Amino acid sequence: MKNPFTILVGCLLAVVLLSRMFLYQVRYDQVAIRTLFDKADADSVEDTPGLKWRLPWPVHEVTHYSKRLQLLEDRLEELQTADGKSVIVRTYLTWRIADPLAFYVTLKDPAEARRQLASQLREVRGIISGYRLDELVNENREKLALDAIETRAREALQRSLADAGFGLQVESVGVSRILLPESTTAKVFETMIATRERLAENALQEGQAQASAIRSEAESGRDRILAFAERRAQAIRSQGDREASREYADFARNEEFAIFLRRLEALEKMLKHNTTFVLSAESLGILDWLGPRPAAPTAGGGKP
Repeated sequence: MKNPFTILVGCLLAVVLLSRMFLYQVRYDQVAIRTLFDKADADSVEDTPGLKWRLPWPVHEVTHYSKRLQLLEDRLEELQTADGKSVIVRTYLTWRIADPLAFYVTLKDPAEARRQLASQLREVRGIISGYRLDELVNENREKLALDAIETRAREALQRSLADAGFGLQVESVGVSRILLPESTTAKVFETMIATRERLAENALQEGQAQASAIRSEAESGRDRILAFAERRAQAIRSQGDREASREYADFARNEEFAIFLRRLEALEKMLKHNTTFVLSAESLGILDWLGPRPAAPTAGGGKP
């Protein structure tokens, strides 16, 4: 009697072989085309995940395609811009199979799809050549035309693929890398230096204009202040002259009394710091302020 384990293994192998012959799997990220004697129609497309049945080859044949977004990147290539500059660019596109049945009928192989897309991706360089270098490389994002280039390229590829009927859809087209040859780099540096010098000269001229305006405003303010101060000083001098004239008129009516007041003011100013002066009364003539002095006696004791 045969070993039961051997019989069990044989049964399992038979089940597996029969499953592979009559069943196939569709993953969540796949779509399958099940052909009948190598003929495909609308019923041949299976995009629901799970196990599906089929008849063994050559009745049914199943081909799987990915639903995922795929990337195709071109090689670096040098081209001329609209202003005669040389640049080295690398372009890319992302694509997916939008119509599996049309794709199976026309191209069938994803490798052939990549070749077709690569040949059409090279046409993007013609679009890039229609722009200047400063529209491809610029520190000011507002002057860049990369968004416009990518939009034009995507629309052109979508029209071309729609006309071809490959069942492919281009999701995005772009420039992944831009390099400058050595000759172009030197010209770019010269242009940048000239631009910076022009900006520096403009900034210097603007600064000089602002400095001149500030100086003019300051001088104008100074002149206004000096004129006001001069008018004010002249008014004070005029008022002082008028008051002095009134005092001089008062002093003119009693000159001796005015002189006496002036001498008192002079003494007050000299003696206000507790300073003691020892002087001859005759030298100052102070006694003269108080009235006439008695005559000095003569040598003989008599009156003069």
